[in-house]
Amino acid sequence: MENRNFTRVDYCECVSIKHDEDQTFFGDVKNVSLQGLFIKTLEKVPIRTPVEITFFFSNNSSMYLNASVVRCEAAGLGIQINGMDINSFVYLRNVMSRQCNDQGLLMRETLKITNCIH
Repeated sequence: MENRNFTRVDYCECVSIKHDEDQTFFGDVKNVSLQGLFIKTLEKVPIRTPVEITFFFSNNSSMYLNASVVRCEAAGLGIQINGMDINSFVYLRNVMSRQCNDQGLLMRETLKITNCIH
């Protein structure tokens, strides 16, 4: 895990994970980065499976990520973000900004992932 390319911060939020177009389950996010997240769940999803992650903040507010499973272990799933809309990016970047002490590093990481914002 020391080979991380992006800063990871603790974050606790319940999310839904949808895969194979009709399979949906819930998990708890343990940590996030601009490139991915780790979700605590007992569900098993094969590596490289595309997933849709939804964060529900209120009845009128949510964040959506297009992603894929990159790690599946007993404690949960490692998820790589492949795409997100601009509102989801802004929310995720704000989460990172509140916990990251190196704003210059966060800006460099932001520039690295701009291709997945649509």
